Amino acid sequence: MAIGPKVWKYVEYQIYHNYYVSEFQNMQKDLKNRQDVIEANLNTQLKKARKTTNREVEAWLEKVHQETDEKVVEDLICKGGCFTYICSSRRLDKRTQALKEGIFKQGEKYTIAGESLVVDVHSKGVPQLAEKCIARDDVQEEILQLLRGDEVTRIAVCGMGGVGKTTIMKQVYNQLLKEPKFNKVIWVKVSKDFDIIVQQKKQFDVLKFQKSIARKLGIELENEDQDTIDELAELISQKLQQGSYVLILDDVWEPFSPENVGIPDLLGNNGCKLVLTTRIQQKVARAMECEVILVKPLSDDEASRLFLDKVGRALLSNPKFKSDIEPFFNQILKKCNGLPLAIGTVAKTMKGKFDRYSWEMADKELSNSEEIFGCLKFSYDHLEELCKNCFLYCALYPEDFEIPKEELIEFLIEEGFIEDGRGSRHLMNSEGHVILGKLIDNCMLELVKQDKKEDCVSMHDLLRDMALNISPRFMVKAGMALEELPEEHEWKEDLLKVSLMNNNIREIPSSMLSPKCPMLTTLLLSNIKITTIPEAFFDQMLGLKILDLCTNYKLGRLPSSVSKLENLTTLLLEDCKSLKEVPSLSNLGGLKKLDLLGTSIEELPQGLNMLTNLKYLHLGGKLSEIPDGLLQNLSDLQHLGVYWSIPLKGEEIGKLRKLEFLHGWFSTVDDMSRFVNSKRKLLNGYCFYVGGYTEVEKVHRMLASFPISAKCILYNDIDICGEVSCLPFDAQGFYILDCKDVRILDDISGFQNVTDLRGCVVDKCDGLEFVVSLCCLKPFRNIELLSLYHLPNLNAVFEKVETIAMPAPLPAGTFSLLRKINVVGCGKMKKLLPLGLSLYLQNLQIIKVKKCDQMEEVIWSEDGEGEKAPKKLTLPKLERLVLHDLPALKSICSGFSTVLSCDSIKRIDIRDCGKIESAFWSGFNPLPTLEHLQLWRLENLKSVFDEEALGSSAPSTTFFSLKTIDVYNCPKLRKVFSLGWLLRCFQSLETIKVNDCNQMEELFSSLTYEEIETLEKITLPNLQSLELKKLPELKSICSSSSVLICDSIRILKISDCEKLKRIPLHLSSLDNGQPPSLKQVQVYPKDCWESLEWDQSNAKDVLRPFVSFSGMS
Repeated sequence: MAIGPKVWKYVEYQIYHNYYVSEFQNMQKDLKNRQDVIEANLNTQLKKARKTTNREVEAWLEKVHQETDEKVVEDLICKGGCFTYICSSRRLDKRTQALKEGIFKQGEKYTIAGESLVVDVHSKGVPQLAEKCIARDDVQEEILQLLRGDEVTRIAVCGMGGVGKTTIMKQVYNQLLKEPKFNKVIWVKVSKDFDIIVQQKKQFDVLKFQKSIARKLGIELENEDQDTIDELAELISQKLQQGSYVLILDDVWEPFSPENVGIPDLLGNNGCKLVLTTRIQQKVARAMECEVILVKPLSDDEASRLFLDKVGRALLSNPKFKSDIEPFFNQILKKCNGLPLAIGTVAKTMKGKFDRYSWEMADKELSNSEEIFGCLKFSYDHLEELCKNCFLYCALYPEDFEIPKEELIEFLIEEGFIEDGRGSRHLMNSEGHVILGKLIDNCMLELVKQDKKEDCVSMHDLLRDMALNISPRFMVKAGMALEELPEEHEWKEDLLKVSLMNNNIREIPSSMLSPKCPMLTTLLLSNIKITTIPEAFFDQMLGLKILDLCTNYKLGRLPSSVSKLENLTTLLLEDCKSLKEVPSLSNLGGLKKLDLLGTSIEELPQGLNMLTNLKYLHLGGKLSEIPDGLLQNLSDLQHLGVYWSIPLKGEEIGKLRKLEFLHGWFSTVDDMSRFVNSKRKLLNGYCFYVGGYTEVEKVHRMLASFPISAKCILYNDIDICGEVSCLPFDAQGFYILDCKDVRILDDISGFQNVTDLRGCVVDKCDGLEFVVSLCCLKPFRNIELLSLYHLPNLNAVFEKVETIAMPAPLPAGTFSLLRKINVVGCGKMKKLLPLGLSLYLQNLQIIKVKKCDQMEEVIWSEDGEGEKAPKKLTLPKLERLVLHDLPALKSICSGFSTVLSCDSIKRIDIRDCGKIESAFWSGFNPLPTLEHLQLWRLENLKSVFDEEALGSSAPSTTFFSLKTIDVYNCPKLRKVFSLGWLLRCFQSLETIKVNDCNQMEELFSSLTYEEIETLEKITLPNLQSLELKKLPELKSICSSSSVLICDSIRILKISDCEKLKRIPLHLSSLDNGQPPSLKQVQVYPKDCWESLEWDQSNAKDVLRPFVSFSGMS
């Protein structure tokens, strides 16, 4: 049978691999020779005064530099597989032909005699060749505003490789050329092969950098070969001080001293600015004291627009797009993950291609794109070895996975990347955070903040693809919904790490032989839902060091072959809820970490007492006891967690001299005291649960409000005032649950010795009357959280609270770090924060008060305080105020003339406070940052605020940021506010909801006759949703002559508003025949739609397709 031409080509690739390598290397040599000729000619032409490099020549040289980079060439030649040269030969052949027909041929014209490689230095600068930026206008404008202002002199534009930093700055550069503020705008591409550091070994590189600046400034270099760094620095400095300049340094990798290269120190004195683009935020941008502008990947919509702009919008109208192309189009966009470099590269390749097969291949080949990975890998090559190992390890997690930082650091320790020679697990953990910080700083990982959870990091899809691409000895199929283990041929003998986590494998066939992977060190099988593992499964993995089987809920037993893993250092079985049998561990003498938390084992595994190298141990599940003496034999333990069902013996645990973290239950105060008094070193983290073994789930929720490294004590259902106890003085979290004997925290033995308390939670302590007395405030100096729950006899925070007068006699710093106050179910408490204390609350962010039947005021002053009270009380960081179910509450603060200023508040939520008549008192200060206002079930509310008292005196910043007003069941409220206020102060409104207000007559009324006459048109530019429900007396939204121009409105809902006859909304799009922004109109009952009048005669006809007549839920 004849061999087809395509097949024969692949046979050639296999047989003649050395030929293709030689051809590629020859092409590289030819390209470098051409580069040398052009650079020599360029240097000769640049010696002429006031000349600079032609932009096209500069771009060609930069491209050659990238193509001939040694690491790129080396990777390209070495990218064959283990068994074939076909892929490598094919890649080299394509690259050789592309270079020959592309960049090599393009450079031919620059070698022609007489061809000018330079251009005259313009008065300001030469425009850059810049592509249009998609969705980057806000970033460009932010940079331009900083450059136009006088406050910031150094700016760093930061972001991962390929995110668009250079493109943005080229647009900024071109815009600056048009503006009169600066005499000159200078662009210098900082070469990737040198660092701007004044060190002996790199002086030539500094000279190269200085010469680039000098030429852009028009400085004639007569004795170029003899110029020194100091001489050029003097010349550059003199030139820069002659006028205002912007110096843009593109792609900076190392920090440097601007003064050492001639950039004046005090740039602000003459209006000069320094801007640099970098991938390294902390090391470069922060070290050089720059204002940081972070460029993030594009959103999904922005990425789609960019792709279509480059590939051509004809793609969408192609008849095959929906059926054949769109699935691959969407998949490619997902892989590009908002990275403009990747989007542009693929779009350029796919322009004009409309067949399914081309798009399918593009989807497959994106993960191996050399142009994209060349850019990204340069960042990787710049990393330290430790950071590289950590970066590659992140690729073992599923795509788009949010990796908990603490979990990742534990793996780095277990892998040996962070050496335990430091002797302290705490220091190793700190080193792990430093490593992650560097990766985040280099834009190789992204920090993900989790609400009420530990911080995580995530990895861009293309960075993950690159990591896997350069790790051929990894097999990673994590999070791919696999239902079977990889086939036998995929388990190659040279594998180092395998990750199958987060799959649906469920069963490993009993007939399956042990994969022959003698070099495998890491096997991650967490959450793959397996129920059984064959007995011999691990027989041929004897080099295994890390085995992770966590969260396999139905796994009942471990196979006996685990006992043969003599090199194992880490065995993780957390949350294997059905696990009852673990084979003997006596042969695993090198085991350093064992996690049995959340299993169902009833007895400790055989041989546990022989694991003398164990440093990390978690026990839990259904264990009822630990044999006497076992734990003290594990003398190397640094981290011990014994959870809930097993009481600890304080004296025995105290003998573990290397222990740094302890989490466990002491059944008595005396046992805890024995451990605390054991004359051992301080722990770096602990959680002591002392007392009765009840309400475990609630305990978990309470502890979740503090990070794992915190130092917490929780007393539950125990007499803590009658016993002498020894509390750790460095306790940070203090929880008291259901301890009936506590009248005041001062009575707890040892409480006065606590010096670093951060959080205090007291719950269901029926005897508590006061939190603390004025003479015992020392523990509260660093308090950040104070929560008081279900305390029926609590009278006040302070005993003898009447002594807190102005000036308040509190120790310096008391409560100054307090961020959050929660008070719930304290029926006797009438007043929360005395004015004297409030003056200290400069960091308070959240106040929540709920279900306190007698609470009358949140902030209050004493009788007779009057003239001593300050004219203004500021809570500068207060962001949220929540007041629920306070039937006696009359005001947030009253009884004094002090103005309360909350310039950071974003949300106010007031519900079921029956005596409130006005949400804001007459002395309130403008709330320029308030975004959300919710007023629910306020039966006596008559006004949102006292407009008549304020008149027109309130500044225009009042309610300037308000986006949402939600009013529900306020039967005495007749209006929300006046038209004048609407026009002056509420221009950011996006949502208005008014529901079940029986006396509401007009949404926005007019205060005066002048307002009725003059306010004919009111613009609400950001209003998107207006919802009105169950307003039986509502006759109009605003006065009969006024019109609301709402060009952004998308939703209008009107239900059970029988007297409403007119909708005064004006939609500008209806005037010029464009589709309306209003796409959802909900009216009930249906008759209401027919009787409603609109400001525009055609409104009903145009909007009819968007109308529904169901009642609002």
